[in-house]
Amino acid sequence: MNPLGYAFEAYDDFGRFRLRESLEYPNKLVKKNPDKAPGRNHLLDLRDVYKTLPVDATGYLKGTGDPKLDGDVKDAIDLAERLGKSRRVRQSIIRHAFRYFMGRNEYLSDSKTLIDAEQAYVDSDGSFDAVIVSILTSDSFVYRKPIKE
Repeated sequence: MNPLGYAFEAYDDFGRFRLRESLEYPNKLVKKNPDKAPGRNHLLDLRDVYKTLPVDATGYLKGTGDPKLDGDVKDAIDLAERLGKSRRVRQSIIRHAFRYFMGRNEYLSDSKTLIDAEQAYVDSDGSFDAVIVSILTSDSFVYRKPIKE
């Protein structure tokens, strides 16, 4: 997953944003906290305190074949924005939606369905619902053949 995975270093194991990474090793312990809160004070943060380092969330995306996508990534937000503007990513998501609803891979004869689904997405300012409606009302879906077992 790395070097692309480094873009997500700004988030901890629970998805919380962080600017510093805790070095959770015994030799980096700064303060040992008790295991249980005294009395009924169960809202105390009892995590041990360790030395930290600034998070480096820079990554690198390669192998997409799209020069607008490949390259250095500042962080996960930069990656998401870049992917969100990519026609290649849009077509990939539409293709996977097609495969899910059809229960099969696409054929050359399905190209009009895929083109129409992408156009529905563009015309609706990015509505995934429009993609689904387009696929489910297409000839590919309406005239599909039952799967032989």
